[in-house]
Amino acid sequence: MKTLDLLSNAVRAKEIVTVLVRRGFGDILAELGLPKSWLSHFVPQESLNQNIWQRIRGTLEDLGPTFVKFGQVLSSRPDIAPEPLIQELKKLRSQVKPVPFEEMQAVLHAELSCDYNEHFSDFNTIPVACGSIGQVYKATLKESGEPVAVKIQRPNIKKAIKADIEIIGWIVKQLHEKVEDLRPYELPEVVASVGKGIMEELDFSIEANNAHLFNLINPYKEEVFAPKVYTDFTCARLNVCEWIEGVSPSDAKLPDEEAKRLARVGGKSVFHQIVLSGFFHADPHGGNIMITADGRLCFIDWGLAGQLTREMRYFLADLFSAIASNDPEKVVRVAMLMAMGKTRVNETQLEKEVGFVLRQYQSKFGHGEAIGNIVIDLLFVFGQNGIHLARDYSLLAKAIISIEEVGMTLDPKFDIRTIAKPFLQKLNKERWNPINMVKAQWWDFQNHFRRLRELPGEIQRFFRHLEDGEIKIRMEHTGIAEAGEVFEAATNRMVLAIITAFMLLSSAIMVAATAPDNPDLLDLYSSLPSFIGMMGFKASIVFGILIMWDIVRHGRHK
Repeated sequence: MKTLDLLSNAVRAKEIVTVLVRRGFGDILAELGLPKSWLSHFVPQESLNQNIWQRIRGTLEDLGPTFVKFGQVLSSRPDIAPEPLIQELKKLRSQVKPVPFEEMQAVLHAELSCDYNEHFSDFNTIPVACGSIGQVYKATLKESGEPVAVKIQRPNIKKAIKADIEIIGWIVKQLHEKVEDLRPYELPEVVASVGKGIMEELDFSIEANNAHLFNLINPYKEEVFAPKVYTDFTCARLNVCEWIEGVSPSDAKLPDEEAKRLARVGGKSVFHQIVLSGFFHADPHGGNIMITADGRLCFIDWGLAGQLTREMRYFLADLFSAIASNDPEKVVRVAMLMAMGKTRVNETQLEKEVGFVLRQYQSKFGHGEAIGNIVIDLLFVFGQNGIHLARDYSLLAKAIISIEEVGMTLDPKFDIRTIAKPFLQKLNKERWNPINMVKAQWWDFQNHFRRLRELPGEIQRFFRHLEDGEIKIRMEHTGIAEAGEVFEAATNRMVLAIITAFMLLSSAIMVAATAPDNPDLLDLYSSLPSFIGMMGFKASIVFGILIMWDIVRHGRHK
């Protein structure tokens, strides 16, 4: 975020800094060189009685819907956030007031390009659900008479969220550069990743496409489904889908056998999504699952979905196998193969920490301990040791934990491992099938052969560019952001000084050319040119004083 961008969001930035100081983070912000007036607020006693994780959650709640959403997304990233913080962030709830329908109606009309009454009848203007990004209404399609859920994005929310993310990014970047203890956490990358996820959720067409794709590839249509999407009405700020009548698992009153069946159905569907199809609902908690009157499960709210490639699913099978065999060395070896980062890893230290996690779960692994919890703890250990895996692994761990919680709500004896086992076995059969292995090797051979054929041409082009002097070397300097800011400040002063000198000189010329001989003070204001010249003199004096004050206040070295 550039300085100009920060100034354009100065009012919101000051609000954010004020809340951070009130919650006890003023000592950290003091490192950023922000205006002292922003940091001079009293820290309430209640903040002093809370631990740092509680204060972070309280800060996000105080700062409003964007920050609550930021915390909720971050709670699904156990690879970059410690467990105590994850647990606090899970308590975040979007406590947002509904926007009046008159304002939401403007968005609805803009997306439909007409009055909503042309397509909907019985449109209930009282929202059935309110979130930080959108509001959901119940309506009826005029043409077919089908009841639908109409999700409308809050007006101007994208601009507000983008501004907040920019401010967070600027603050975090400054902290990363100036507070050495925070550098190992790579906070700028964390903010960039979480911010990207939030911006993607602002596009409702992605959510609609996710639900539609699930219905296409779902093999258990008689037991599980997603709401039908009405693509003619769905776009970036509007999502229209089938209205689902049902109850959440926690409110369902079912016979024991039916409850057990539905628990198995949910677990079976999620593991098929993760292990076999590679596309899965990343947040299947109780609020996002409905039990319909005909005994089916409906997965709603597809705004957050994960995707695993074939190699990622094979990695997952290897990881589960290593965990089950309680083999820290194998866990580390598997993780190293899928690592995205280029940081040098201390494998001995990593193996020790992985071994500690496995020992913690060893006595529980065969007695109903959640697979997702083990994966989450391992992901955090990997991240702390420089092994950064794809975000989708965190999402799948969260999905497993969520569906297990739903399963145990329906069936207290629900065991996710018995559900997972046949899917993992099927994945391994697919992986080690001789025909599939030969196909994979054949494609690899073709790829290598193609590259080998292209190699002479690539070498020839390289030397041709070298001969023509077209080879360029790109150099990137790091750690000079502060020097850049100092240079920018010095340049601004120089430009202001030049403008001041020009104004002073031009004013003197203007007054000398138009004033009479031996004038008194009033004569200097008698004509328009001399009046402008005198005003220029005064403005030059003011600018000169400001420059001198800025130099004295900040020092010549800045």
